[in-house]
Amino acid sequence: MSHSRRVVARQHPVQRYLSHLMGLLLIPLVLPVVAPAVMAQTVPAPATSAATPPSPPSASKPAVTLSEVMVTANRRREPEREVPMHVDTVSATSLQQLGAKNLNDYVSYQPGVFFASAGGTGQGELIMRGVSTGNQTSPTVSVYIDDVPVGGSTVYAAAATFVFDPALLDLDHIEFLYGPQGTLYGAGSMGGLMKYVTVKPDTSGVYGSVGGDISNTNRGGMSYTEHAMLNIPLVKDKAALRVAVVDQHVTGVYQAVGETPAGGDDRTHTKGARVQLEVDPVDKLTLNVTAMAQKIAADGLSMADYNLQGQPISGGPYNRRLNHREPFTQTLELYSFHAGYDFDGASLDWITSYQNFVNHSVQDYPDSFLALLNALGPALGVDQPLNSLYVDSQYSVHKTSQEIRLTSRKNENFDWLGGFWFNRENVWEQYVLEGENKLLPGQTSLLQQNVNAGFKEYAGYGDITWHANPTLDLTIGARVSGNSQHLSNFEQGPVAGSPGGFYEHMVSDDVTKMITLSWRPTDKDNYYMRASTGYRPGGLQAPIESTLLGPNPNAGDSFGSDNLQSYELGYKSSHLDGHLNLGIDGYDIEWHHLQLYTFTLGNTIIQNAGDARVEGVEMQANYSQGPWQFAASSAYTDAYTKNGSSELGIQPNSPLPYSAKWAGTLSGKYKFILAGTDAYVGANLRASSHRNAGFSGDSSDPNFYLPGFMFLDVNTGINLRSGANIDFYVRNVLNRQVPIGTLNDEAVNFLASVGGPMLVQISTPRTVGVSFNVPF
Repeated sequence: MSHSRRVVARQHPVQRYLSHLMGLLLIPLVLPVVAPAVMAQTVPAPATSAATPPSPPSASKPAVTLSEVMVTANRRREPEREVPMHVDTVSATSLQQLGAKNLNDYVSYQPGVFFASAGGTGQGELIMRGVSTGNQTSPTVSVYIDDVPVGGSTVYAAAATFVFDPALLDLDHIEFLYGPQGTLYGAGSMGGLMKYVTVKPDTSGVYGSVGGDISNTNRGGMSYTEHAMLNIPLVKDKAALRVAVVDQHVTGVYQAVGETPAGGDDRTHTKGARVQLEVDPVDKLTLNVTAMAQKIAADGLSMADYNLQGQPISGGPYNRRLNHREPFTQTLELYSFHAGYDFDGASLDWITSYQNFVNHSVQDYPDSFLALLNALGPALGVDQPLNSLYVDSQYSVHKTSQEIRLTSRKNENFDWLGGFWFNRENVWEQYVLEGENKLLPGQTSLLQQNVNAGFKEYAGYGDITWHANPTLDLTIGARVSGNSQHLSNFEQGPVAGSPGGFYEHMVSDDVTKMITLSWRPTDKDNYYMRASTGYRPGGLQAPIESTLLGPNPNAGDSFGSDNLQSYELGYKSSHLDGHLNLGIDGYDIEWHHLQLYTFTLGNTIIQNAGDARVEGVEMQANYSQGPWQFAASSAYTDAYTKNGSSELGIQPNSPLPYSAKWAGTLSGKYKFILAGTDAYVGANLRASSHRNAGFSGDSSDPNFYLPGFMFLDVNTGINLRSGANIDFYVRNVLNRQVPIGTLNDEAVNFLASVGGPMLVQISTPRTVGVSFNVPF
């Protein structure tokens, strides 16, 4: 039996805290300089969600300001400006107006957030504040739908490879919580959390909507989406049912060449449905039952062949040489039950959920790998030369979670929150490495692997807020978590690292902590200090008996947790009678015992090696006056290793993968009357400095340089008096073709270092479209 090491957060130096505090005190002196510059920029504020009950829009209606945006970051519904950490929101309506269709589009307007694609829709990982090692063992950003976490927690769930990628299915808005959220949301939220907030059933009346989207993409073709929603009261003021459906077809832009030529190789079809029933049987009691399902089916990966010098090698920037087709499907079935009861002094929430999350993919290996294995075949006992080599894998995550939470009302002296959490995951992985014979009909199998991994997590958490006086609040929170894991494996084949089977088990525990101090000298200003911790659990792995390149002395049957401490100072304010809203924060993250992959041609192992540090500053501003709305946001992130890992070739002070030093957005919207109807025109500019897709000098996972970029999007639309709206948009107006991500796969990346292609995702070409929504 292997036990993971318990990690205890180290005390941060007082001197650094004092220097941060001095910087915070200077913020009000900087604002008079910053505000005029921000006001001179042009961009739109979030629009009201189209999923809310229809009401005739008005050009004179005031824009939603920062102080009026309500969020649930702290498991309470409260104004965003009062939350003592960096929180941002984006409405579903804003995303629809901009033609956003998948997760990569959603996060592209959030500086400091990056989606590292691993092949297309549903494939990749989220990164916030630069907390990433490139190829990751498990996520550092959690994904929630309302109060329910989605996806797996461990490396054997491939949770850092496959992420739930929803169509805009009855969403109200998306919340982005920056920095570790371990106290309230548990493991896997070291960098932050992304929460999809849906629209709840409404007992006030029967209404619904139908809508769609039609667009054309350069190099691809037509894409189209249909969606519908219906809200039905069942019992007056007591029960309501809400149903939403979506069907989305997105064109492909990548060209497969070689043995299996095809145009639009990455065409994607997404369909989904969501049903919510809410019942209020008696006063103070609310019951909500939700069922949803979504399926993504893609014809292939959104990847092209490039060399490490950044040049396409298969005849074009969107070309990929394939010997075997690469279909991908992702299916999520999610069922949840939420019971809420309002006591006189506190509210009780009981949330239970079950989900079945299945990802099935096929990946063709490049000719360089095929040639290498054909050369080594006789030594491995493979007597047939192969014409193709590919992996066919399926990861099935069956997850059940239970949460009971008691939250006090807002009181004069103390507020508190406490809860219990239980999570059980069973993962089944089926993995086959095989190829088609070159001379004789049939296939040759090189590796068959069947894995079952179990993960049980149990935790108690809570926080208490002391209102020292009407302007000063102190909050202290903690979460004590334990988990038990098991791993069983059976594998066979010429390249099996552990032929036969094995069974392993481990138990570990971790503690996360949080303390915040918030000072509101006026109802328009909020200064805060926040210190928090986060972690990813350790885990089990196969005991390595042999590899093609020899034994690895660092291989073990387990690896430990990695953890971080974050220190944040911030300021949020409202000026000019609420027309101008500003936010600025600075943070320092210390990341210890990084979980890193080492690839040796026969096997992959995980080990804890080295520390890292992330320092950054984030700023947000929005201004509205009459028909004008402007917004700007930016993030400076300096993420780097502290001591590196000599055995992996990672040097000290190496930039962490997928971390841009600078990223920002500018947007503007102007509203006017056109032929008696409300209309608008808007523009959005997204920009980023360069990123690295790996560590420079890494001997097993080579770096690929991702250049900086700047994309311009424009849109315009009209809102009819009936409540219907029509929006026209152009994404990537200048048709920039820029590498924005690479396929995070250890085997492919290892081969790229010895001459094989690096698989690279290029920005989607110019897309012109129109969307509409008709309420009834």
